[in-house]
Amino acid sequence: MDEMVCNFKKCRKRLSSFAWVTSCSHIFCDEDGTKEFNKCFACPACETNLSGKFDIVRIDLSPSEQYKSMVLAGQKPDTILEVCTRAMAFWTYQIQQERIYQDYVANKSKERSAQLEQYYEHTVTKLQSEIASLKHQMSAVKKELESSKKQYHDLSDKMAERTRQHQKLQIMYDAQKRRSINVGMLDPGGSHESHRRTQAAPSISYDIPISSGDESTSRSGRHRGGGDHMRMMSPAEKEFVLRPTNTPIQSMPLAVQNRFSMEIGTPNELARRLGQRKT
Repeated sequence: MDEMVCNFKKCRKRLSSFAWVTSCSHIFCDEDGTKEFNKCFACPACETNLSGKFDIVRIDLSPSEQYKSMVLAGQKPDTILEVCTRAMAFWTYQIQQERIYQDYVANKSKERSAQLEQYYEHTVTKLQSEIASLKHQMSAVKKELESSKKQYHDLSDKMAERTRQHQKLQIMYDAQKRRSINVGMLDPGGSHESHRRTQAAPSISYDIPISSGDESTSRSGRHRGGGDHMRMMSPAEKEFVLRPTNTPIQSMPLAVQNRFSMEIGTPNELARRLGQRKT
């Protein structure tokens, strides 16, 4: 190092012009030395009392040639060597202190760098773990999304099929409804009449009026007395033997009609039924 630095902790700048030198082997820049020594005569670096006449000296770090020629002029060689030896010892001490300080700063920087490196390695490891976890979660979410999309498409297809079926059934229903309306408009009573005829076609209802018991007896007597006028009763007539009953609860015409009503078909069908009953 060709230049010394200010020993004030908050300064540490390079010295090039004037400086303050103390008997405790410290040196300060002109600004800090003037400010500190105007307060008290104590070393700002080691707090040593500097009350002696030559304990504090302001020097010129770039002396003129005339000063160099006259500063030690007239001194004995021993004095000159002693002065030079002490000046070299001061220089050596400053260099050593600066080197120790730089080593201290370097060690602190290394420790700080190691701490930061360890911290950032831990941070990187943590972030890598979080990234791996997020990738795993993202993969799971993607799988779930694909499953949801597939389920959505399946449900959409089912919904479209149900919609087509509903539209088809709606069209069929509307067509059937229009056909029913058209048939009703063309033949309002046709359907009811055809239905009634279909039900009435197989059988015919006969209502047989009856009279009192005496009247029926007299009628039978007249038939027996007629002789020649008597005729053989058909099998159908034999089936219709009327017997007197109690007084009906319902109205007489309706009760008689309900009691003496018989459904028969055509003559051939009637003969066939009577033949079956005889056997």
